Amino acid sequence: MRLAWISLLFSGVAVAGINWKAVWLEPRMPVLTAGEAQPYQIMGLAGSDVKADLTKSPYLKIMSSDSGVLEIDQQNAAFVGKKPGQVEIRISFSEATAIVQATVKAPNTDSPVK
Repeated sequence: MRLAWISLLFSGVAVAGINWKAVWLEPRMPVLTAGEAQPYQIMGLAGSDVKADLTKSPYLKIMSSDSGVLEIDQQNAAFVGKKPGQVEIRISFSEATAIVQATVKAPNTDSPVK
């Protein structure tokens, strides 16, 4: 019984992502236009040097420094450009953290004048 409890305890720790060395965003430095949505992927490197897609993990935390410039739709794994500017995106999974710069550009207004 005791062995079963210890096995259950360690499997819960692995699921919670305790042994992660690094996380990163793909694309590495997002650039999008205001009004545009762009998909993203979060990758991670486990302590055993195994890469994994963490994008849909319930333990993943991702946030924008200014959601008025760049909103993060975590359910659909997409960035949504709201208005021109620059933001920092903070990604955390277990004890691994990354901070990435993102840029939202103004929409192209090069349309013919009538």
